[in-house]
Amino acid sequence: MPINPSPIPAAPSKKRPVRELVEEAGVNVDDWAFTKDGDVIENPNDNIRRNTNWSFVGRAGEPIVLCIWFESIDWKARPVVYRGNESRYLQRLVELAGTRKGKDGIGRLNAKMRQGRRLQAAVYQAFRQGREVRLILVDGTQVPIERSADESSIVKARELDCGTWFVHEYDGMTGDFLIVRDVQPETKAEPDPTDEMEDPAEDPNFQRLLDTLDPTECEALLKARVGQGDFRNALIKRWGGCAVTGCRMTELCVASHLKPWSRCESRRERLTVANGLLLIPTLDKLLDRGLITFDQRFRIKISPYLPVGIALQLNINPNLTLQRPHHPDILPYLHWHEKNVFRDKPIV
Repeated sequence: MPINPSPIPAAPSKKRPVRELVEEAGVNVDDWAFTKDGDVIENPNDNIRRNTNWSFVGRAGEPIVLCIWFESIDWKARPVVYRGNESRYLQRLVELAGTRKGKDGIGRLNAKMRQGRRLQAAVYQAFRQGREVRLILVDGTQVPIERSADESSIVKARELDCGTWFVHEYDGMTGDFLIVRDVQPETKAEPDPTDEMEDPAEDPNFQRLLDTLDPTECEALLKARVGQGDFRNALIKRWGGCAVTGCRMTELCVASHLKPWSRCESRRERLTVANGLLLIPTLDKLLDRGLITFDQRFRIKISPYLPVGIALQLNINPNLTLQRPHHPDILPYLHWHEKNVFRDKPIV
C-alpha cells in the first residue's frame, strides 16, 4: 500500500552523531547516557558501544533503525528498494577468519560478525512484526571484505533518510530480504511459531556478556542457554526423546543445532525446531564436531576422522537413522550441516 512518496535525497554530506539520528527516527535513546556498568556518560553522543552499531531496535511501537550505505540502495527503482543479505557477508567473514592464525585480526572480524547478525535479526523482527524501518544513510569508503580483518570502513557522512521503509520479503533460509521505501506490504507475514519463543539474541544483558568471551566460550554458553529454553521444549515435543536412539529420558538428552546458533542469521533460524535434533550427549558431541551427520534420507554418515574402533565403542554404526516420523522441514538444515560442518575429507 503506497504512502505519500518522500523526495529522493542526495548523498549525505554531514556527519551527524548517530544518537541524534536514532532519536530523530523516533527511538528512545535515554539509555545512551550510561555505560554498560551504569556509569553516567557526560556526552551521550560519545557512547561508542552504541554508536558503532549497525542497527537499533526500539521499544514496541517504535521503528527499527538500520545503517545502510547510500550507494547500495537502488534509488532509480520506483518505488526505491534496498536488497540485502547479511548471511552471505557473514559467511565470507567466517571463511576469512578460517585463514587467520591466533588472534590476527580475529577481534575485528568477530565484531563485524556480531553487528551483521544483529542487523539481520533486526530486519527479520521488522518483517515479522510489520514494523516501520528508518534508514541512516552512510557515505564514505567501504573496505573490501578481503581486508576486513585488518581495516575498518571509513564513514565520512551520515544523515537520516526522510522516507519510511518496510520489509516486504525475508527468506529465512537464504537470508535474502527486500526493503521498500514508502510502500507498506499488501499482506502481513504468516504467523511463525518462533515469534513467541525466547531468543537470547534479543537479551541485551546476555549479548553484553557474549561480547566479553572468546568464540569457544561464547559457543559453549550459547549452547547451554538455548538448550534450556523454548528451543529444547520444542525439540522434546517433536521427537519425544533422542532422535536416533529413541531414549525417552529427555533429561539425559541435549538440544542440538544443525546450523549452529552463532552462525544463524535470523531469529527463525535460531529457534525453529527444524534446525535441531534432540540427542543423547555422545551423539550431540559427535554432531557438533562434524564426526557424524545425516543425509537427505535421514541416514547417518560417519566421518573418516572418527576411528572405526572408537565408533564401535560408542555404538556408532552405518545402520543408524533418525527415528520416524520424518520431518521434511529439517532437510535444508541437514544439507547445511553436511556441507559446512561434517568432516568428510579422508585422512591422508
